[in-house]
Amino acid sequence: MLDEDRVFVTYHSASVFSGDDLFEEDYDLEQAWTGQSNGLCGAAVEGLLLLNVGQHTGWVPFRVELHAGEPSVDDRWEDIVDVSFRPARDSVHLAGLDGEAYPLVLPRQDYRVRYLACGLDEAQAEDGRDAYLMQLWPAPPAADRIVRQTSEQAAYWHRSHRPPTPQEEAEENRQ
Repeated sequence: MLDEDRVFVTYHSASVFSGDDLFEEDYDLEQAWTGQSNGLCGAAVEGLLLLNVGQHTGWVPFRVELHAGEPSVDDRWEDIVDVSFRPARDSVHLAGLDGEAYPLVLPRQDYRVRYLACGLDEAQAEDGRDAYLMQLWPAPPAADRIVRQTSEQAAYWHRSHRPPTPQEEAEENRQ
């Protein structure tokens, strides 16, 4: 679905958004994580996906696939989350915060999105070793879920975008 095989990211971020310009749309970016358990793909705002990546700034390998049904989970990917997404407009794009926007052809319907990442912990190396895959398929809305989490970076993002559990609060209060 994506003509390019890489996307320029800044501030550890990329996005999929409905419309032609992320910043011209009326999205509440802070609300993208509301009520979610995962911290890699914020999907709580209709028409918007906020994506955390390992690399702060630079080009990252990125692939987008559209499937007829749910694809199998590929063991090569270290961190995987599933979210729901529905385009809010006919035009949908993938972009880094400061990079070029790439059009995605997505009919306006409900999708399940599997966001897969590898190399998050190694992403700060000079040559950057992180890579990303986004798989979409038609499906009714459902709660987000963490399918697999192996990296420290994914654990950090998961913790930072959700309220602390009672156990985490107790541990924090003891320190």
